[in-house]
Amino acid sequence: MSSVSGGAYDGPPANVPPPKGWRVESVAVTGEPRRMPKQDHAAIDAAEQRAKLVTHWTALTAVVLMFAVVIIGMVRG
Repeated sequence: MSSVSGGAYDGPPANVPPPKGWRVESVAVTGEPRRMPKQDHAAIDAAEQRAKLVTHWTALTAVVLMFAVVIIGMVRG
């Protein structure tokens, strides 16, 4: 970091040229990507449906337990 003398702007730093003979690194060209295997869309849809069902039941159970805790707290309090 340069020090500012008297609030004057010294300008951008000097551009240092690259060394003689410098070149950009070459990039290796890769082959074509492999083909993805065929997907069983019916099995994927069935798994998503089961996961959705488990998520909904878990959320419903959590809500019922929270209401039970609140009701028990109100009855005892």
